[in-house]
Amino acid sequence: MVGRAWIYACASVLILFAFAPIVRSQGTSPSNQALPGQVRLILPKTIYAVTGVETNIFFDDVILSPNAKDYVFDILCAKGALFDDRWAYTPVAGEAGDFPLTLEVRDKTNAIVASGHATIHVKASAGALGRPVTLLAVGDSLTEASLYTQYLLELADHGNGPALHLIGSRGPNNSPAHGSNRHEGYSGWTAEAFVTRNGPLSRSGYFKGEETGSPFVYIEDGKQVLDFGRYCAEFNDHHAPDFVTFALGTNDIFRGTDETIDPLIDKILGYFDQLVDMVHTFNPSTKIGILLVIPPSSSQDGFRHYVDTERQTRWQYRRNQHRLVGRMIQHYDGRENENIYLVPTYLAIDDAHDFVLRPSEWSAENPEQINRVIDGIHPSPVGYRHMGATIYAWMLSTMVDHQVAKR
Repeated sequence: MVGRAWIYACASVLILFAFAPIVRSQGTSPSNQALPGQVRLILPKTIYAVTGVETNIFFDDVILSPNAKDYVFDILCAKGALFDDRWAYTPVAGEAGDFPLTLEVRDKTNAIVASGHATIHVKASAGALGRPVTLLAVGDSLTEASLYTQYLLELADHGNGPALHLIGSRGPNNSPAHGSNRHEGYSGWTAEAFVTRNGPLSRSGYFKGEETGSPFVYIEDGKQVLDFGRYCAEFNDHHAPDFVTFALGTNDIFRGTDETIDPLIDKILGYFDQLVDMVHTFNPSTKIGILLVIPPSSSQDGFRHYVDTERQTRWQYRRNQHRLVGRMIQHYDGRENENIYLVPTYLAIDDAHDFVLRPSEWSAENPEQINRVIDGIHPSPVGYRHMGATIYAWMLSTMVDHQVAKR
């Protein structure tokens, strides 16, 4: 254990170099710049916002550091408010438009050590009022929880939202779909599972672990194939959905290390590409949102129950997650003309407050109670709502931009 602790301590010094390929050097990209002192910063080029819904950038989510409070953050933008831990903006009526944003990271000497640029893309929610739209949400346990999908329905039902219809074979409480809250969320699943897993089940919607087959995998002429058209025939009256989101990656990278993470991500992106191709082979007009994987809790406490084969530390998982987000941006950036979008859900999570806490004794000898995070991966209901708000802003912005037709 001493040897491992020493290795982790050394690794913290080498953060920037271990992940050097993702750091965009000054002059190589208008979006992210690594300056003297280098801090690895990842910021997508587009952040979506819609009137009446708060958009957040939590600073701990954009840089890779054991402690973001070692740095000072400044955001230069005509809109929004700068807080200690985040930038927040809730557009009001009449504020539709594109607003440039610059994020600067400074060290204790006030030197800028990293900077990033993005565009806040704001649309009026009234532009989607009452418009019928369908969404298929695909993912792991974060989707199976059925909480961000429920919040999407609530947002659509409130104010100037569209007539949102969710499709899928599953619903809340690990059950066959019933009611309006539907999705394809499977606890523990990876992108690979959705591409390769064959089994008897998913037509009923029940989840039985390894016995469960991917809802998109069919046997045709004795061969296992991805057939999104057949899936849509079963679950959406033969129609392609207007939107599909993929919220995957958490399980894919969980056991990664600094040595294995890049080859692992190569495989992950290969499976993502197959899922994207599966959807667009059936209908290239479907808009696909790649959800950028949310960060873990800021506390190691939430990882204390991940033991044996599931053992992982918060810091290693955070390194893996940050690396995956950067690689996803590199891989899918600028492909909106192919109806492939990056949805920056990772920016919206408050890793210090959006995870479930439970009272716990300080120690066996100190019965004083302290609130500790009980799960470092799965957010609280508030965290899921932040995810839902980010997805909703993307959907409505895209709907208004492209005028998704009424049926």
